[in-house]
Parts: sequence; structure tokens; C-alpha cells
Amino acid sequence: MKKIILSTLLLFLLVALLAACGESEEVNSSTAEDSAVEQLEAPERFLRIGSGPMGSGWYPITTILSEVYMDNFSNLNVSQLEGGSVSNLRAMEVGDIEMSMNFTSDFADALNGSGTFEETLTKPTGIASLYPVYQTIATLADNDSIESIEDIVDKHIFLGPQDGGGPVAFWRMMEEYGIDEDVIKSSGGNISYGNYSDGASMLTDGNVDVIVAGGAPQVQALQEIELTRAVKVIPIDEDKLKSIEEKGYGISYDNLPAGSYKGLDEEIPTYTTIAMLTISSELPDSYVYDLTKLLWENMSIFEEQVPTRAVDFTLETVFDGVDPDTLHPGARQYYEEIGAIE
Repeated sequence: MKKIILSTLLLFLLVALLAACGESEEVNSSTAEDSAVEQLEAPERFLRIGSGPMGSGWYPITTILSEVYMDNFSNLNVSQLEGGSVSNLRAMEVGDIEMSMNFTSDFADALNGSGTFEETLTKPTGIASLYPVYQTIATLADNDSIESIEDIVDKHIFLGPQDGGGPVAFWRMMEEYGIDEDVIKSSGGNISYGNYSDGASMLTDGNVDVIVAGGAPQVQALQEIELTRAVKVIPIDEDKLKSIEEKGYGISYDNLPAGSYKGLDEEIPTYTTIAMLTISSELPDSYVYDLTKLLWENMSIFEEQVPTRAVDFTLETVFDGVDPDTLHPGARQYYEEIGAIE
């Protein structure tokens, strides 16, 4: 009798176990199916994003963007290439990249065939303005020979990537002082280019006297220098700042906040540019719509990982420095749906 009861009990447990396994498989299957439905389809396998050099503020932004897109598109491989504002726009025109970071001022030049662009570019279109970039001219705090812009003409100056927007904005700012590359060289000064991490090392080691870089408001490369040396930011004269804003270059001005760097107890006036995301006009509207939507729907990730920049990623300022008519149709569709464009 005991054997019969035991056998019945074991049979009951076996049936219950098989039923539970079946339910688990159904749940897992359902979850997998739901996950597959949630994955978006990209029209191409690869998406190449033109970023900034290592040590720039753009590189971590495009790193986050790459991860967001690969998490949400099935079989999409996103890569980021070191570059600069001007070189990114040119690379997009020849089909070497599909998306890029650049400055609104260079974007406008590219569409107008002005500034450093001898011909009008046809492929770059806008996705969004992101944040203002404080262009910072700095030296080491113990360098007593540099206190003003006029003091840098005979010095060795590091300008970042040669085909970036930083050098373009710098030379336009220097026009207000009557300074160009010939003036610097004839005064005994020198100009160097490269990625910002290298520039930081060169300044720390005394191989250059001045570094020019943009941040929001801090420059990552200058923060690296602060681990061992104090830095000093060179102020721009207010009348020069007002004058350059009126020139229509897309360059404005603001005060670098006190406390941006150690020992910076007061605000420092400097010129600003606006960083934006650009996309190739050759990408399908529906694809760019999804790319734009994912950018804004994953803003919490940017706020967590690049908070000093993401604080300015807002729909209220999404068209700062960008004519909505220059947006990609897919991006424009998204903004029309959410009411950002009437």
C-alpha cells in the first residue's frame, strides 16, 4: 500500500514539474519573441560616427550613442572615428561616415560654401543642436609670461585637431585682435595640432605654452593636467566678444563659470560655439526618425555618464544655431510629432 501511495506521489510531482517546465519555456519563448519585436531594423549593417579626438568631450558622447544604437537595432555595428568638426563634415560628403559631431558654425559654412569650405556640401543635414561649448585658451598657472591674448603671439600654441572646428573658431577670434598665423610665426611663435590628450601632455611637459580646446564648460584634457599642475585660463576682452558675435559666424560668448578649474575663483569671459549632431541626407527617413527618437528617449544615460554636457541637451534648445529647414526629413518628422516644430 505504501509503495502505491509513494508511486502516485512521485507521478504527481513529475507531472507538476513537466508542467512548470512547459510554462517556463513558454515564458522564455514569449520574452524572446517580445525582445525580437522591440529590436529595430537598420537598412544597413554599419553606422560610422565621426567623433572628436581622444580626450575631447565629443568622444564619450559618441561612445554612449554607439551603445544605445547597437542595443536597439538588430545586427547594427556602430563605430566611431576620431576626427574634428570640419573633417567630419567633409568625410560625410564623400561617404566615409554617416553621422557626425560638429559645430553649428561649421555646418552653416559647409552648406553655404564659406569659411574653410570652398564648395557647398550637399550631404550633411541636421539632427539636433546639443550644447554650448566654451572655447578655452589656457596655459599653466605658474607661467607668468602669459596673462592676456596679446601675450601668446610669440608662444608655442596647441590648437587640437587641424581639421576641427576649434582652430577655425580660434582664428576668427584672433582676427579681432589683428592676429593670424603669419603674425605668430613672425613673432617667433609656433602652431601645433593633434589630439587633446597629446596637447595636455605637451603643455605639462613644457613642449607647448598654450592649449586651445572646447568644453562644457570643463575641457577633459585640462582636467587631466590638473592632476599634477594648475592651469590658468586667458580671458577674452568683452569688446572683442561682442564684435565677433555680430559677424554672423555662429560664434557667441559667455562666462566660463567660476570653479571650472582649481583656483578659478572668478568667471572668465570667452567665446562659445554650439555642438550638434549631423546625419547624411542619403539615409532613409524612417531610419533617421528612429535614430533621432532613440537619442531623446535615452537621455537618462547621457545625464548619468556625461552630466555636465547633458544638462544642456534639451528640446527647448534643439535648434540653436540650426535652421529647421536644414534638418533631415526623418529628424524633422520626429520633432513635428512631439510638437517641437509646429
